[in-house]
Amino acid sequence: MNTHKQIQQIAATDDRLDPESNLTPIRKTKDLNHLQRRQQQRAISNDMIRVAIAYGQQRFDRHGAIVYTLSDRNLKRSPYAKFTDTLRGLQVICSQDLTTLQILTTYWNFDSKRSVRN
Repeated sequence: MNTHKQIQQIAATDDRLDPESNLTPIRKTKDLNHLQRRQQQRAISNDMIRVAIAYGQQRFDRHGAIVYTLSDRNLKRSPYAKFTDTLRGLQVICSQDLTTLQILTTYWNFDSKRSVRN
């Protein structure tokens, strides 16, 4: 079974992930399907984004966006520990609205993917 399918099965039973959470992409007028295209190009599933939001380290960037980053430390005590090599370096950029979390984009931070921290 491939990794995406295994992550999807664990995510379906994970209490920390909200199954009804709607991943709302921000739709800019110039590029309506930016998030979906970037996900497809970078092999990032919706379940991976939900894992990053639930277990990732949260920080704010200088533009006011929220950045969730998955690292070895975040994944060590999670149900996704065996997928550390796959999920390491995943970053999700979000904008906080009053009611929902809107996703701007997602990508792999290759600097953190290269460095394995035990």
